[in-house]
Amino acid sequence: MGIPKFFRFISERWPLISQLIDENQIPEFDNLYLDMNSILHTCTHSNDDTLSRMTDDQMYAAIFSYIEHLFEIIKPNKVFYMAIDGVAPRAKMNQQRARRFRTAFEAEENLKKAIENGEEIPKEDPFDSNCITPGTEFMSKLTDNLKYFIHKKITEDSNWANIQIVLSGHEVPGEGEHKIMDYIRTIRSEKTYDPNVRHCIYGLDADLIMLGLSSHDPHFALLREEVTFGPSRGKPKDLHEQNFYLLHLSLLREYMALEFEDLESQLSFDYDFDRVLDDFILIMYVIGNDFLPNLPDLFINKGAFPLLIATFKQTLKQSDGYINEEGKINLKRLNIWIHYLSEFELENFEKQDVDVEWFNKKLDDISITGEKKRKRIGKLLILKDQKKLVGFIKPWFMEINAKPVAELIELENQGKLPTLKLPKDDVQQNLDFIKEFALEVGIIIIHSKSEDTYTAKLDVDGMSPYETDEEYEERLNETRRIIKKYQSANLIETEELLKSSKDIYDTKFLDWKDKYYKDKLHFSIYDREKIVELTEHYVEGLQWVLYYYYQGVPSWNWYYKYHYSPRISDISVGLEELIKNGKELTYEKSTPFKPFEQLMAVLPARSRKLMPLVYRPLMTEEHSPIINFYPHEVDIDMNGKTASWEAVVLLDFVDEKKLIEALKPIEAKLTPEETKRNSFGDAILFVHNPQIDYVYPSPLPGFFHDLEHDQCLEEKFVLPKVDKYRIGFIEGAKTGKELLAGFPTLHNVNFHSELLLNEVKVFQYPSRSESMILTVDNIWEDLTVHQFAQQFVNKLVYTKWPFLRESKVVKVCDSENKYESHRNLKGIKKVFSSALTSEEIKQFRGDASNLKFIYEKTKGVKLGDIEGLVYVQPVNGLVRNPKGAYVKTFAKELEAYPLQLVVKEITNKDQRFATRAPLPIDEEFPLNSQVVFLGDMAYGTPATVVGYNDDKLSIKISKIQSIAEPNIGKKRWSIENREIKYYPSFEVSKTLRLNPLLLSRITSQYMILDGNGSRTNIGLELKFEGKRQKVLGYTKKSPNGKFWEFSPLAIDLINRYKSKFPKLFANLSQLGGKDMPRVGEVSSAEELKEVRSWLKEVKRDLIAVSLESESLTKFSFEAIEQFMINYVNTPIPTVNRDIKGVPKDAILNPGDSYQLLSDQKFELGDRVIYVQDFGKAPILSKGTVVSISTIGSKTSLGLIFDYPLLSGNTMNGKLQTSRGLTLDSSLVLNITNRQFVYHSRASQNRKPLSQEEKQARLEHFQKQKVESKQRQEQEAKAKSAKTKEINAKKSNELLTLLKGGAKKQQQEPAEVGNASAEDNGSAAPISNTDAIKQIYGTIYTQVMSEGQIPQGPPAFYGAPILAPGQFGVPPMYYPAPPPGQFAPIPGQFAPGQPPQQFQQPPPQPQYLPGNRLLCHHGHAFRGRGGHAGRGGRGNSRGGRGSSRGGHRGRGKSSSPPATAASST
Repeated sequence: MGIPKFFRFISERWPLISQLIDENQIPEFDNLYLDMNSILHTCTHSNDDTLSRMTDDQMYAAIFSYIEHLFEIIKPNKVFYMAIDGVAPRAKMNQQRARRFRTAFEAEENLKKAIENGEEIPKEDPFDSNCITPGTEFMSKLTDNLKYFIHKKITEDSNWANIQIVLSGHEVPGEGEHKIMDYIRTIRSEKTYDPNVRHCIYGLDADLIMLGLSSHDPHFALLREEVTFGPSRGKPKDLHEQNFYLLHLSLLREYMALEFEDLESQLSFDYDFDRVLDDFILIMYVIGNDFLPNLPDLFINKGAFPLLIATFKQTLKQSDGYINEEGKINLKRLNIWIHYLSEFELENFEKQDVDVEWFNKKLDDISITGEKKRKRIGKLLILKDQKKLVGFIKPWFMEINAKPVAELIELENQGKLPTLKLPKDDVQQNLDFIKEFALEVGIIIIHSKSEDTYTAKLDVDGMSPYETDEEYEERLNETRRIIKKYQSANLIETEELLKSSKDIYDTKFLDWKDKYYKDKLHFSIYDREKIVELTEHYVEGLQWVLYYYYQGVPSWNWYYKYHYSPRISDISVGLEELIKNGKELTYEKSTPFKPFEQLMAVLPARSRKLMPLVYRPLMTEEHSPIINFYPHEVDIDMNGKTASWEAVVLLDFVDEKKLIEALKPIEAKLTPEETKRNSFGDAILFVHNPQIDYVYPSPLPGFFHDLEHDQCLEEKFVLPKVDKYRIGFIEGAKTGKELLAGFPTLHNVNFHSELLLNEVKVFQYPSRSESMILTVDNIWEDLTVHQFAQQFVNKLVYTKWPFLRESKVVKVCDSENKYESHRNLKGIKKVFSSALTSEEIKQFRGDASNLKFIYEKTKGVKLGDIEGLVYVQPVNGLVRNPKGAYVKTFAKELEAYPLQLVVKEITNKDQRFATRAPLPIDEEFPLNSQVVFLGDMAYGTPATVVGYNDDKLSIKISKIQSIAEPNIGKKRWSIENREIKYYPSFEVSKTLRLNPLLLSRITSQYMILDGNGSRTNIGLELKFEGKRQKVLGYTKKSPNGKFWEFSPLAIDLINRYKSKFPKLFANLSQLGGKDMPRVGEVSSAEELKEVRSWLKEVKRDLIAVSLESESLTKFSFEAIEQFMINYVNTPIPTVNRDIKGVPKDAILNPGDSYQLLSDQKFELGDRVIYVQDFGKAPILSKGTVVSISTIGSKTSLGLIFDYPLLSGNTMNGKLQTSRGLTLDSSLVLNITNRQFVYHSRASQNRKPLSQEEKQARLEHFQKQKVESKQRQEQEAKAKSAKTKEINAKKSNELLTLLKGGAKKQQQEPAEVGNASAEDNGSAAPISNTDAIKQIYGTIYTQVMSEGQIPQGPPAFYGAPILAPGQFGVPPMYYPAPPPGQFAPIPGQFAPGQPPQQFQQPPPQPQYLPGNRLLCHHGHAFRGRGGHAGRGGRGNSRGGRGSSRGGHRGRGKSSSPPATAASST
């Protein structure tokens, strides 16, 4: 909607509206809608801050992955609706045009800057994000790829197959979010619509919030990424690391109801919150939207929001009804609001236009600002004559008012109450004033028409006849205060002087507005006709936007014809003209632009390559009739804003008629493909049909495979026409405590609310505006903590208000005791109390204080005194018990909540976590369903249910021999675990000659104060003690957890830092333990700038993970990938078997096994199988664990799958193919570490096969396979012989092909052997001695080899690190450093890309007689020359011996220089 900072502001004003998505602890949703354009922009540019562009397959794969990820978060039950922006209404095109011109200009500037900085410029054109506009070739290809993706998902993923999938592409006119709202409006208008449908929209625009509110459906949420502000935003996160939030409109509605609840008793008409909500949506338009500019000076970060709320409340109190009448504006009521809002404009004028004349004429006395200031301090502004009149009344009033009420009543009854005759002329001249004064002090002014006199009389009837002494004194004091206020008022000499001041004020105000119109709109405020035209047009725009939000596009060709809005107070000019003339605001419906017409209307000439060739001359050639639409440079006006994207781009508006006339003749020259792109289409409904079996062609051959066995059909999706939309709240919709399960409400606890400046910190900084603060009442105050514990320990309650979830109470604590459940001597569970230890008391106080602070300062909730803490285990799922029932499981970690936020019961419980009785076997395991077998003989094997035998299953399995299961991952982990060493911090500090404290601080965050008093971090951030995080490949905690350990990579990085900035380190060493030194104590401003730049560069690739997380190196990633490429291209023998009498415990039903699977243990290198029939990987896909990331109880696995995946990735560039994926551990079964094996009696007694027996079995199956193929070959030969007589030529060709096939088949066993050999592996020979002197280089030479390497002796400095020729490398010597020090790592071993030879599969070793290994350059590894010979005097003297040698020869190696690099 284009309300800048709107989301941030409402999040700070109403702090609880957003919920961090935590696994499955979110509500169920029926419908998920994606506003796709934000996804397209996110997924089509690289995140490495360079000009490099992603390839097409990378972009499409990223888009697929993002869609899939969002789908997996929400898991809609009924509808998945994807909407891409089509051709927009003309009203939006002005903004699109400005944005695209600015984007192209900024891209050109970035390119110039990169060239100036000497950066590498890609050969291909950079990605032009303007191509994300309807009608471009990119968008056309996107549709084709999305259709392919949807077909694949519906065919392979049960969650997609069982719901309605709709794609509204760029071919369908309309903005994405409004196409979504058209759909929602349409289904809401159906008679059968359920008002409790649960909607979720993904998108980043503020207008989605308004659109969601306009639906009035309470079960509505917006899905969006975590939003951060300020410099802490950092680099973009990987998708699996990205936090997502739900903004719940149910909570937003409740907060807004609190905001407006005071109106309920103050309106002259019926209060209806949903009608107030409609008005709120309307008044927000004036802050700015995509179709109208914001009203001048109304900026949300400068107080506009509370101003709009306050003036709107004033309006309703003075009005006879609501402004927004089901999408139509009531102009008279709008005008009332504009008058109130105009006061804000007067205040802005007064702030900006103060000058000498202002003070000389005392204009502050009559200003709005002056009036508010006087109100704050209790001052009045009155005429001199008015003060005299008060002075005249005072003596009489004070005398008579001093009498007790009883005496005054008696005088009144006797007719003797004294009165005061007032001077007639003074009263008549100041009649309004004297009435106001009389009302305030409690007197009556009596006018005698017969005598034409004015008399003052005390209002005795308004006094209480039972006045106490205390009330008497209070009455006297109050009247004295009032009289004093009038007598100390600011004075104006005469009425004429007051009028003169007002005239001067009004003139200056008009001049101020006139300057605005002349500067911005180039006409004068005194040009009545133009002011009327402008203001009427703006009101017309407000009505257009309101119709657009409530009824759809009212006109495709209407647009606001000015760059700026009118002044607030002048809008009344247009409103009053419209009201006076009784003019209805109507619009011509018209038709949308064609895609190419829109492109030519919004694209700059810099983006002309996005247009067909025939259009481009119109954008560049001088004689083009529309060349003025494409200026090379445009002016911008910041217009009070600070960010460049908020500036007004002063582009001329496109002349629609002129544009279409210029384009019309060219349409005939378009190719058929271009003509198709320039036309409109329909949304597509995708339907799963298991009865069909087609091949769906790949839209990107070479990257995506054809989809075999496609089971998806496409149908045209057209919404039915609706005569009248159903607007407003629908009866039957549940709210508050009645909301459906999982949808949050504030009303499950008792509270009262108040707007306060509380500095609530929802984002990175405390809010500077008011927040709605909720003060919670303790509903358990009638129970002691002990009584509460007796009632609820070991029982289920609901915690984490307002996002309630079911939890089991484990213990309760107060400041002295804890209450827990234990079994007594009879085995019965009872609640026992025990006194807290001193440490536990300290812990309780700390927890209570911390919770109180967090709730108040981050959630805007005041808890009061926390008398008790309740420790719970949340329900996190269900698990199948031995009887087949599904029972609740609980999280392992305890969570603490204050007693007052514990909820006993809720109305609608989440059925996903309801216990379930055992099902009949045919319902739990339907025929032909896919399951996973857990038996010992084929653990983790895919199986199909084919029948039943009483309470047991008959299944069909297809398994490979266990010997054929790749174990490359385990071999790589074994090598890395053995060869990559970590050194304790105390040794590293000695080696680097660094104080241990300095080493600790410089490898963490180390803050110093710069010259401005700001904090600057000069630490390497290799470890995070508080966060319990390490950096992969650099640091880890010692096994006992007492100290940190550092890898050679980390040691090298610290050493480089120290060498590059020796002065900084020298000064830091002198500081001792000073907490936060100033920059002058350790460095200079210039060096600090250089340090920041260097640190930014070296930290770019550091990956911080939890201490429990692990990962293989990038070299192992490459080796595993290369192995799997070869492996999947090698025929693997399988065994098909039918098994009867399988118990249910030997079968894994994946759909109901999340909790069971999430408890698995994993190690690097483990093989896993994906067991779900939905998600990012096809069911039963296999992969290798290459990283393990643990956060709390949640474990995520980085997997390299055997085959590339459509939504896979390259693991941040570590892979060449899209085999990588990060998944939750509950989605896979570990088939290496078999943790759920079901043993039959036979398997328990079966003797395990030896390795030789396994190998013999594999060879037997290979032999059978070869024999089978040979039989097929003989049959084929016989068949071809029969056809020889018919067609000799064709027969000969067929025989030739068959002979070729025979050779290939004969070679296949050898290929299996080759795979096995590769599995055993051998080291790649590396011959350059200079490059492999260093220890770390040798380690990674070993790491790169894939075979099983014999264990070598430990390395010692000053002695060969490896025996001559062992591991395929020559012996290496390195002079021993002083004790306790490490050899420094030279530059060639610093982090970077691996050398070229490491990027290829290792060559197979060749042996000479005598078991001598032949090098690849023709020299023996063992001998006097070459690599290991004695002298090694160059190429001419190599190969002289075979027993002695080393690196001491004078010759040069014949191998190219070797380098090594390592990066995790």
